[in-house]
Amino acid sequence: MVVWGEGFTNSLLQFCIPALLSPRNIPALRNQGNRFLIATTDEDRKRIEACPIYSVLKQYVEPVFLRIPLPSDPAAFHLHMGIGHKLVTQMAFENGAYAVLLTPDLILSDGTIALVQDRALEGAQLVFSAALRFGEEPLFEHLGELGIASRSSRLGDEGRALVATGRQLVHAGIRSFHSETLTYEWDAPYFSTLPQACWWRVPGEDGVIVHSLSWAPILVDYGAVSEHDTSVMDRWTIDGDYIHRNLGLGARMHVVQDSDEAFLVSWAPLQDRAVSLARNSRFTGLFTGQLLKGLSLHEALGHPTFDPLKRRLFAKPVYWHADEIRGERWSAIERKAAGILQRYGGTLIGDAAQRGEARSLASLTVNVARIIRAFYVVPELSRHYWNHRKRVIGIAREALAGDQGARERVRRSLRNLAARIWG
Repeated sequence: MVVWGEGFTNSLLQFCIPALLSPRNIPALRNQGNRFLIATTDEDRKRIEACPIYSVLKQYVEPVFLRIPLPSDPAAFHLHMGIGHKLVTQMAFENGAYAVLLTPDLILSDGTIALVQDRALEGAQLVFSAALRFGEEPLFEHLGELGIASRSSRLGDEGRALVATGRQLVHAGIRSFHSETLTYEWDAPYFSTLPQACWWRVPGEDGVIVHSLSWAPILVDYGAVSEHDTSVMDRWTIDGDYIHRNLGLGARMHVVQDSDEAFLVSWAPLQDRAVSLARNSRFTGLFTGQLLKGLSLHEALGHPTFDPLKRRLFAKPVYWHADEIRGERWSAIERKAAGILQRYGGTLIGDAAQRGEARSLASLTVNVARIIRAFYVVPELSRHYWNHRKRVIGIAREALAGDQGARERVRRSLRNLAARIWG
């Protein structure tokens, strides 16, 4: 755990640790000598140690504090988090430990840690759970309706566990998607132009099927890591390609595909990095809309942000359900999603055999979509360059006269132009 500041420390004490103390989470651990690593500031450590839930935590696991400073630039908190993640992951690596990587604004379903323990005993070196953003305000409204927790809950101050089943968290979660997550719904008219996931509602059922590029590593076997590479944390977060760098594609892994096994909710205020839900006219055409959505998905899958491990995991359908999974409705949506993924991501996701089978279909479909997009993009770019024609002509003249800076700007503009048109 890496935490600092009043807001995140409050989430840790009032929600995260209470959820970890539900009966089939930390109390279900069989072996002795477990540690809870907390990278935090001196001030926040005092607050954590003074909270009644901390005394309960110590009955099951040994807290170990690692000191980090306050961030010098509050806006760069993601990079500052890397300081703490380097400390805690290096300690786990040096001890050859099994590690569960957590965030303070997180609630785990009861049984998540028991699942992690069982999979580790079976030989898993990685356990992944899909991780998407939920909106803080509606999430706690729905959790309050279920009698689980509200934004004003003081479970930590009361020293009480937070007990929630996967189905309860799914019920609240799928009604509380952050706008970022809402734009990953395939059938929505505001589908993202760079989706980190795709999901589909199951008609008549209280649940969704998710394919995700965003995963939480809820088990990492550092005994399987030969050389510990933390360089990604110098410029990015642990959510980047840290797991792929250190364990590659060959690790034995378990992917949580059923929310009854484990479910995580992590939240942010609705206004935090809110994404527009305005209708995108390109995505609503009867025929072209599906193709252009598919092109967005294809280009997201090929984006350097996502490593080969995340692309492999994207092929896994994940069932989030608040009731029993009953029959054909779920199967029909899974087949629909699989067909879309094969058409637009078949050359990029899954294992080598799957990619080979889908190559010709995906290549043809994507190239047709690129041609259709060009009909939208070329007029837009033409108007842009026409409106700025004096500036464009001036830079072109400077480039022809030998100005190296102007020539580099022209080359960069041509590369960007090609990327906008063809991808």
